[in-house]
Amino acid sequence: MLQKGLYIKAVIVFSFFLMCTVPVVAQEAPYSFTVSPVSAEGKPGDTITYYISITADPGFKSPIDFTLDVSSMGYSKNFVLGTYEGPYPRSSTYVLTIPKNVPTGVTADITINGRSGGYLQQQSLKLKIKGSGGPIEDITSMITDLINTALKEIARLTGGK
Repeated sequence: MLQKGLYIKAVIVFSFFLMCTVPVVAQEAPYSFTVSPVSAEGKPGDTITYYISITADPGFKSPIDFTLDVSSMGYSKNFVLGTYEGPYPRSSTYVLTIPKNVPTGVTADITINGRSGGYLQQQSLKLKIKGSGGPIEDITSMITDLINTALKEIARLTGGK
């Protein structure tokens, strides 16, 4: 007969062994969405209409919370787009007005997030904010894209820190 303390230690070691050796399979989200256009451009004050199409597995009717994350040149901002409820499939539009005070000649990276329960689906978009044009804007846009790419790579290599 095992002593109580030894029995507890054996159970803990065995449980740890099971957790380390039993593979964990990630479940695929029971819903998905697409947003178009994936790439757009406009000037400050312009509006861009994004089309959102949501599909789901049969029987899935849970609400999906949508947010938008935008970043460019180290700047980032988050927006709440709203909650969509089943039944699915479902389509909607979101009209984005480019603020008048944003810098021009830059490309913003946009991520649309759809969360429901413990699931997260994402889609990446690009938005080029144009100005009056010309070679200076082209050079600024190219440098901005290079800096954004470098910042993303640094974040990836450092684990986002």
